[in-house]
Amino acid sequence: TMSGELDKISGKVKEVAGDVSSNAKLEAEGLVQQGVGKVKEAASDIESKASDALEEGKAKGSQLFEEAKEKATALADEAKEKVAHLAEEAKEKAEGLINDIKSKF
Repeated sequence: TMSGELDKISGKVKEVAGDVSSNAKLEAEGLVQQGVGKVKEAASDIESKASDALEEGKAKGSQLFEEAKEKATALADEAKEKVAHLAEEAKEKAEGLINDIKSKF
């Protein structure tokens, strides 16, 4: 990030200035500020990667949902056809039995 890069640059300037002027406190502040900059950049990178992974997961989840929905619809249609066929067979058998009974009277 810009903030992390600025911290790293400012920290390096402080570190060098502290080293040149023999100011250990300023040098230490510079080192700490550089570390803060690195942490900010790492956090930003992690956030970006997590966001990308989340978006990828959402897209994959949507795709899987659509595939499951299509398969469920196909299975339901197939089941309806089988039930209709079985109902027609049962109707035909019932009519046959009724006709057999009628023919005996």
